[in-house]
Amino acid sequence: MRSASLALFAALSVMACSRPEPPKITPHAARVTSVTPLGVGLSLELDVENRNPFPLIVQEVSGTLKLGAGVVVGRARSEPKGNVPAKATTRVAATLDVPWTQVGALAPLAASGKPVPYTFDGTAKVGSAKVSFDLPFTVKGEITQAQAIQAGIRGLGGLLPLLK
Repeated sequence: MRSASLALFAALSVMACSRPEPPKITPHAARVTSVTPLGVGLSLELDVENRNPFPLIVQEVSGTLKLGAGVVVGRARSEPKGNVPAKATTRVAATLDVPWTQVGALAPLAASGKPVPYTFDGTAKVGSAKVSFDLPFTVKGEITQAQAIQAGIRGLGGLLPLLK
């Protein structure tokens, strides 16, 4: 009986002292929901794998949107508050409104005649009351010509004085 108690105590001690494992983030989907003179709406779905014996929360998703060959056009942050149970994978949705920090980056969208590739370099902050992880991820896609034209129709003319 004493040896069984010691074995149980040793097993619990090892588990209690083990370090939490960082969750794994896998981008599932990214979709541009809007392109306006004010910015870009981006909808993300992230698969978050929690390998720990305790639940985690996706507290924040943030990042930088780049167009074409890496022109930074804005930064955004979202607080999805997605719950990830212990030893499970959960899909968490985040909606970001990326304001234009370089308004001039919008003009080539409307004039290019073709889709413009984008990259969103993000970080998901995932954790609990006692531990927190900042997990990087990258999502790539493109802004369609139709979205760029609509943004131009809805107000690019009003932005032209700002481009000078």
